[in-house]
Amino acid sequence: MTHCYRHLTTEDRAAIMMMRATHSVRVIASHLRRASSTVSRDVAWRLANG
Repeated sequence: MTHCYRHLTTEDRAAIMMMRATHSVRVIASHLRRASSTVSRDVAWRLANG
């Protein structure tokens, strides 16, 4: 089985940062058409690495 991975773009990360204060990870992921686990990992990484 072949997977095609797409990295989060700078625009995706900016949207996550702006939406995080008022929206859930699932809502953000739906808006970006990404898996909620992808958004969750990015949020966790940003919190840990500031």
